[in-house]
Amino acid sequence: MIKIIDNYLKPEEHEQIRAYFMGEMDDGTIEGSCNWNFVDGIAQVGDGHWHFASFIHSMFEVRVPKAYELLKPLIMRANMSSIARIKANCMMRTEELMVFEDGYHCDYPHTLTTAIYSINTTDGYTKFEDGTKCESVANRFCMFPCGTRHTGTTCTKTDRRLVINFNYVSYDYMIDHK
Repeated sequence: MIKIIDNYLKPEEHEQIRAYFMGEMDDGTIEGSCNWNFVDGIAQVGDGHWHFASFIHSMFEVRVPKAYELLKPLIMRANMSSIARIKANCMMRTEELMVFEDGYHCDYPHTLTTAIYSINTTDGYTKFEDGTKCESVANRFCMFPCGTRHTGTTCTKTDRRLVINFNYVSYDYMIDHK
C-alpha cells in the first residue's frame, strides 16, 4: 500500500533540510554542504539528463553526519528502527519531462519499507508500476513496501528535483508483523 503524507515535518525542520540540500548552508567545508556525485548508468552523457546522488547512510554506517543530524526528526517520526540506506537524489531540469519507463525497480527485499521525502516542489514525480503517481511536493513523505516497483522523473519548471530515498525497517512494521 502506498501512503502519502503532506506537511510531514514541522516547517522549521523541513527548512533546515531544504537549505542544506539546496546548498544554502555551504560554508566552504565538507560538513557544511551536500556533496553530490554523478550517477553513471541512470543519466547518459548527451541525453540532456544529469542525475546526482549523496549517500547519507549506507552499509550500516552514517556517511554524512551533518545530513543525518538534519534528518533525525524525519527518522524519528517514521519510527525507523534499522536503516539499510538513505540516499539523496538530485535530478537536474530537462527541457521536456523525462519519465524513466525502463527504470522501474525495487530498492531492497520485500521486508523493508521504502520512503521518498520531497525536498522541493517540482513538476516531477515518482511513478509506480500500477500507474499511481506521487507528485514532488515539498515536505511530502511517501512510503510503500520495498517490493513495490517504482521509477522517477526529471523536472522542467525548476532547476532541479530533490528527493531523499529511505530504505528501512520501522518499529510499526515489527509490531504489525509479530
